[in-house]
Amino acid sequence: MADPLLLTTSRHDAAGVVDRLLATVRGGSWPHGAPYRHVNGFTKIVAARYPDGSRLTLHYWPAARGEAPDVSRPHDHRFPFTSVLLGGRQHFVELEECPAGGEAWTRFTYRPYLGGRVALVARTGDTRLVEVRVVRRRPLAGTYGTTSTVIHQAVTDRQEPCATLVLRGPREKVRSQVYYRPGEPPPRGGLQFGRRLERGEVLRQLADVAAMVG
Repeated sequence: MADPLLLTTSRHDAAGVVDRLLATVRGGSWPHGAPYRHVNGFTKIVAARYPDGSRLTLHYWPAARGEAPDVSRPHDHRFPFTSVLLGGRQHFVELEECPAGGEAWTRFTYRPYLGGRVALVARTGDTRLVEVRVVRRRPLAGTYGTTSTVIHQAVTDRQEPCATLVLRGPREKVRSQVYYRPGEPPPRGGLQFGRRLERGEVLRQLADVAAMVG
């Protein structure tokens, strides 16, 4: 994995990352592939790639004032990662599978294609999840790190924009796992799609992040 020290909690350094992204997009190019709206509701922009397969990515959740916090489906990842909150309010709830107690969930495998813009989702069985810990976060105050096997939910407040900078390590497995409520319909045909974003929308979102760290 690329050196975790690349993931800065310095306001000045974070602003530099965002400023470089803004300059690239304003110049008519994408930094490392086109940004897209991830199926979990955030914009994903790759800021840097490293020889070992690690990536530095910017994640952005737009504000939706008056709405309840966004709670992602429980999921793990295909890689370890370390994340710093740049602005907004977000925390993580970590869970684990258990034979009894907790809550009932249906487990699916999740395999993305085309840089994550399309994913194949396939049911693997029923299980139960129990909460292990809650990780609170403050902007530019430390990092959150996790392995590829930890199951968690991101809880993101929608009253203001939220952004994180994520250093993800090399891929350790082909598929990750995602959990649906019993009876919740999976994607039609087992395919889940992200959404391409227009350049103007990406620029507005980057300007929001620049204001957070400027």
